[in-house]
Amino acid sequence: MGFFENTMMQQMALEERQRLERFAAAWAAYYGRGPKPLKIKPGKPDDNVQANRLRVIVNKGVTALVGKGMTWDYGTDENAQAYLDAVWKASRRSRTLKTCVLNGAVCGHTFVKIAPQLAGVPRIIVLDPATVTPYWAKDDVNSVRKYRIQWNDVEDSGRPIIRRQVIEQLGPAEWLITDSESRPDSPTWTVTATTPWLYPFAPIVDCQNLPAPNEFWGLSDIESDVIGLQRSIDFTLSNIQRIIRYHAHPKTWGKGFNATELRVAADETIVLPNATAELHNLEMTSDLGSSLELYKRLKEAIHDITQVPEVATGKLDSTGPVSGVALQVLYQPLVEITEAKREEYGEMFLELNRRLLILGNMQPSPGTLIWPDVIPEDILAERQAALIDMQLGVSQDTILQGLDYDPDAEAAKRDANGTDAADKLLTAMTRRPMQPMGVNGG
Repeated sequence: MGFFENTMMQQMALEERQRLERFAAAWAAYYGRGPKPLKIKPGKPDDNVQANRLRVIVNKGVTALVGKGMTWDYGTDENAQAYLDAVWKASRRSRTLKTCVLNGAVCGHTFVKIAPQLAGVPRIIVLDPATVTPYWAKDDVNSVRKYRIQWNDVEDSGRPIIRRQVIEQLGPAEWLITDSESRPDSPTWTVTATTPWLYPFAPIVDCQNLPAPNEFWGLSDIESDVIGLQRSIDFTLSNIQRIIRYHAHPKTWGKGFNATELRVAADETIVLPNATAELHNLEMTSDLGSSLELYKRLKEAIHDITQVPEVATGKLDSTGPVSGVALQVLYQPLVEITEAKREEYGEMFLELNRRLLILGNMQPSPGTLIWPDVIPEDILAERQAALIDMQLGVSQDTILQGLDYDPDAEAAKRDANGTDAADKLLTAMTRRPMQPMGVNGG
């Protein structure tokens, strides 16, 4: 290997190591396992406060994207709809979607693998981004020609082993999957299986969490600047905690006497030994207003940068009702970043479904993704607007569809309810005893 090739290999190894370190730091921040801001002296209390807002912010972004039930609609192609529903149900649809988006939110990129089964429908497996190394075309960062998946495992005997799977394109409609393994102390790899993949696409789909121009790896929700803000918040709160522990209680001090001359009577009255002696309480003169204001500003900054407003995490300054327009203004940053994610993840999910249909020997149909609402619903305002639309001439079917009702199903239920009511009325009249009539018919 020449000097240039060796230098390039070293650079690639360095970039991969930095990427893995970045992923590890992001997961540590998400789980609140970052370094403690204050040193702990032996035998002293731990004043460190770690108020992890990053997990709340990331989880809110996941919920805004798929947490309330993202679905897909394939129109009149009932076979495609039923097949995809079966595949996703077998792969635990809700958990798979959330795990996929959570990986992207923390690492900036997400990978999903299709695993055909000998019996039944294929499985959808969410890959750990730290285990995947992509190799793309020299002139197109979006054209991946090879994926390498490598992870640590343990054999049945308890011995550690490293497993690797390489998925490489051989031709326009052919890929090769090579499985191999190695011992941690061995530089060689042993091939355990080779499987041809006779499709024009790989069994892996991926996407960026947020677009990063000219890069393969996307942007995460908690980049290094956001993690730095979280550490500043922890440092500020930890210092406040330490100040309160040392100075929250007043300290008594005196002068003009020896400590042994101070007498405390049985009724707890303090008696000073002479007229010149003094006894005072030393109290903290500050209410930590500047420190609390700094904490407030840091908290606002972390929500501004991540585009997840505090109101979206459940904090509302006013307790009164909030109008629909006010909600739109408050939630606008979250709506904008969620729309950006929908473009990335939506393309990946539709492509994943397309490949699943091909694997199921079905003709791919153009599908539509149905995303959950980001802004909380104002049910009363929606119904009032629906009544105004009806007065303006909008059909009842259109209004019901806009409120997530099925007009045909609702019509059938109304007819059934009307029939039941008529039957009950007729039955009640039939069972009612006839009253004897008087002479005058009264």
